[in-house]
Amino acid sequence: MNESRPVGDSRTSRLGVAMAAAIAAAAALAGCGGSGNSAGSLQDQWVVGVPSTVASAANPAIWFLDRTDDHLLVAYDWSGDQVGSVRFSSSQPASVLQSPDGTALVTDTQPTSGASVVGRVDGSPVAGAISQVTWARDSSHLCSFRQPSGADLVEQSSTSEPGALFIDDPATGASRRVVRFGTEDPLGGPTVLSCSFADDRAVVGESFVGQFNSLRIVTLSSGASLAFSPQPPPSALAPRGAVASADGTLIAEGSTNGFGPGANTNQFTVYESSTGAALATVPNDIVTFSDDDSRVLTVQGFNSSTQGGIYRLVNWSTGAVLWSDHLALGSSYLTRPGSGDVLVEPTSSRGPVSGSLGTLQPYTTPIIVRADGTTLQLPEVRPLDD
Repeated sequence: MNESRPVGDSRTSRLGVAMAAAIAAAAALAGCGGSGNSAGSLQDQWVVGVPSTVASAANPAIWFLDRTDDHLLVAYDWSGDQVGSVRFSSSQPASVLQSPDGTALVTDTQPTSGASVVGRVDGSPVAGAISQVTWARDSSHLCSFRQPSGADLVEQSSTSEPGALFIDDPATGASRRVVRFGTEDPLGGPTVLSCSFADDRAVVGESFVGQFNSLRIVTLSSGASLAFSPQPPPSALAPRGAVASADGTLIAEGSTNGFGPGANTNQFTVYESSTGAALATVPNDIVTFSDDDSRVLTVQGFNSSTQGGIYRLVNWSTGAVLWSDHLALGSSYLTRPGSGDVLVEPTSSRGPVSGSLGTLQPYTTPIIVRADGTTLQLPEVRPLDD
């Protein structure tokens, strides 16, 4: 649900359109790194849909791995009630990507109950900038970067590959190349920061060692693109993070100085994407906009990753802090469609993973943070991808 997660981190992927938005903003806090996942293939990824009684556009759901059953995904609504589940014949690999409203999932395996197959999709949903797949805001289309031919981008040690933005409809199998953009190489590549089919807009950029540059606003229907030009141009601080709103109308850029005293000076400026006009400056690192663009989730790191960080829900236009909590860095998050609500998933690890010597099992007790700052805590579950 994208989060202070490093580039290529799989948990960020479950955020759909928020996936790439958080990558650069949180890279320094959560530990920078390139994509460590290999690209998936057409045969590897399934798109499955759940009954409307479980999730719908009007009643979105949030998916997790069951606390004890490796074959079971469980869904909660934004009121904290468990509303459904999906069972798989084999344990879920670390590659489940939920749509923004929870009506569909991209997985590595077919379900045996609780969901039905909608179609297949190219690319890997947990591969960062390597053939990354991102749900569009409408929860029906997928955006991804692949080679101009449509083949997966492949992580290589010494060569570069040109990239192209594709939009796919899993229900019909339709796939369309929107525009050529960026180059995949060992240090980074093209990334989708946000993608909204309904708004006919995507925000893309090139990642490079935890930073973003060459941001462009793309018209999905025509492939026309406009370079993002913040005014006045920001000072040359490194590393720099970038976050885009789900509808692509807002972009936030800022410094991500990592841990230590420098982290306390981090700030992000919110811009209108089409004009580059500066709208507000917010202290600390912005990791996501709320879906309705009214709020931002920020994180302030301390002297080391073991000390965690302060997460805050902020009304960016007024600067009002509506909620804050000291949580583990690397907490994932998801935004509620059409609202200012955000789900935060602080993760802790304990107990061995079966069949994986030395690997600890991750758990989370998710927190729903409403737009007014009130909270609701869900039961302990496991995050989808860890």
